[in-house]
Amino acid sequence: MTILKKDKRKRKHHWPASLVSSFLLVITNMILTEENWTVQSYIELFVDGCPTHLRPTMCPHCQAEVMLHKHGSFKRTVYTLLEAFIISIFRFKCNKCGKSTSLLPDFVMEHHQVAWEVKEEVIHQQLAGVALVKIAEDLVTSAGKFSEKTVWRWSKAIRDELRESSSELWPVILERLPHIEIPVGPSKPAREWAWLFRAWEQVRSMIPGYGNLGLLAWLYHNKHSQAVAYG
Repeated sequence: MTILKKDKRKRKHHWPASLVSSFLLVITNMILTEENWTVQSYIELFVDGCPTHLRPTMCPHCQAEVMLHKHGSFKRTVYTLLEAFIISIFRFKCNKCGKSTSLLPDFVMEHHQVAWEVKEEVIHQQLAGVALVKIAEDLVTSAGKFSEKTVWRWSKAIRDELRESSSELWPVILERLPHIEIPVGPSKPAREWAWLFRAWEQVRSMIPGYGNLGLLAWLYHNKHSQAVAYG
């Protein structure tokens, strides 16, 4: 009689396709920078490599306070509403634990190519009452058009994230803008996540440096960034 031994080797877990485009599946080892850039300003600043003053001085793996060594870079295409860009993502290695990490700007989600401004445009059109099927038909980006299913996945993931994060978001918004104008009557938003976008418009119009920063990029930056000290 042949006895079959159970294979104890670890198998790789494959995420369902429906979850691939969610807001963030896991917290990774990427370091989100503490600066808020547009794609153009990022390219200009990093044209000759990562500036020394922006090199991370703390390892996100072992927490060692040490200047991480340059460890190459890789290219990524980023699609905005009007133009596609090829940017460099710079990698760094810790000489203490030997692990590497990357410096990722906040205008695009990790492992994604579509910039936050494209996804935010979808949400703004939804708030204006446009149906997703119509948004998918009319929205033209530098990557072309996206299917209704893709647009629906973006919308659902973002709405779920905003719903879960609202209790954390409001204190931050009110701290920056304590005298925020609260709309009443017919202009009062029907959904809480609509309130958040309305409030954010006031925040970025009144605080220097926030003019080009969308709510989704700011939320991603604050929720998933890891502490980085600069030299």
